[in-house]
Amino acid sequence: MNEFKNNKTGVDPLKMVKNLFKKMKVTFTFICLIPVFLILFACKKENTNSINPISVITEPTLEFETIVNNYEIIWGMDFLPNGDLIFGEKKGKLYIKKSNSNEIVEITGLPSIKASGQGGLLDVKVDPSYKDNGWIYISFTSSDPSSNLKLNRFKILNSKIVELQNLFTATGPSGHNGSRIVFDKKGYLFLSIGEGPSTGGGSANTNKNASDLNSPWGKIHRFNSDGSIPSSNPSFNGNISSIFTIGHRNPQGLTLNPKTGDVWESEHGPMGGDEINIISAKSNYGWPALSLGKNYDGSTISKNHDAEGIQKPVYAFIPSIGTCGITFINGTKFKSWSGDLIVSGLASQKLHRCIVKDNQIIKEEIILKDSGRIRNVIQGPDESLYVSVEGPGRIIKITAR
Repeated sequence: MNEFKNNKTGVDPLKMVKNLFKKMKVTFTFICLIPVFLILFACKKENTNSINPISVITEPTLEFETIVNNYEIIWGMDFLPNGDLIFGEKKGKLYIKKSNSNEIVEITGLPSIKASGQGGLLDVKVDPSYKDNGWIYISFTSSDPSSNLKLNRFKILNSKIVELQNLFTATGPSGHNGSRIVFDKKGYLFLSIGEGPSTGGGSANTNKNASDLNSPWGKIHRFNSDGSIPSSNPSFNGNISSIFTIGHRNPQGLTLNPKTGDVWESEHGPMGGDEINIISAKSNYGWPALSLGKNYDGSTISKNHDAEGIQKPVYAFIPSIGTCGITFINGTKFKSWSGDLIVSGLASQKLHRCIVKDNQIIKEEIILKDSGRIRNVIQGPDESLYVSVEGPGRIIKITAR
């Protein structure tokens, strides 16, 4: 075996050859595996790219259908338990659209309604316990016996109003009337009423209704469903025990946040500064002393909306969108939109989707535009959105797929 050894190094040439082949084998194996690694990496990358982002998967596809057309201004609307849609024209007409057909029936027997300016037949709301009691509520302006805003309730029998009851009257000259009705989860009825005549805000303001504790105007009121006053209502130093909050200019939107149980409100600012507020007992929302908008003559109302004892808005639209009816999206059909706030815009002529997180609006986008002034929006029992639009008065159904 000596002849196979390197005499100088003592290295066995046979072992060198074997080690060389081993190294070549390893190298060859690695080289052969490179295409496999590349294929696996490419497949992994391809699979990653093929997965749609969550925002795409969970975004609804919208379908639009006009279900009521060629009416005048449709201010209030709601659903009966059987799926029928009840809606009112501001001029003082009330109708029911049957759920199983295109038939629309007029309901007769409304009280005297004064339809002028921002007044007329305003909101329409079905009692949450309608199946048991049959009550329907309306707010409206009237000239009987004088200029005022009223809250009435009634029942319907054979397309006629029966058992009409007046629950509340705000007496005095109207102007900015509000007005919306909403029930909370405890069955309390909230009614928003505007300040009455508009005289601007700030130091030049002459209409102090919104801050006057003896005036029903510029307030949000809370009642029991029969019009009586809840014993838990806050105590203000005035003589109107239905007052729940003060300092409102023209609140034309009220809705219930189904997740938190809070009542949310939309309110017209002057020139700019439309507000979204969360309503909390005995709060002052600042008007006429504070606003993020300006008076129509361009004068400043306040530098900001910050003051001791004043509730700041959750969100402000600057410039104004002419905010009116609002609703929260509930259920699953609108997918990732569940929990978002939908806001109607009269001046913007748009339907705004406001993304809500931790009781704050963090983003907004437009889901309907170029259709006319948008007066109101509600969500139906089928989870579709129902939008009242002006010019002509019509109701558009938005279905999510």
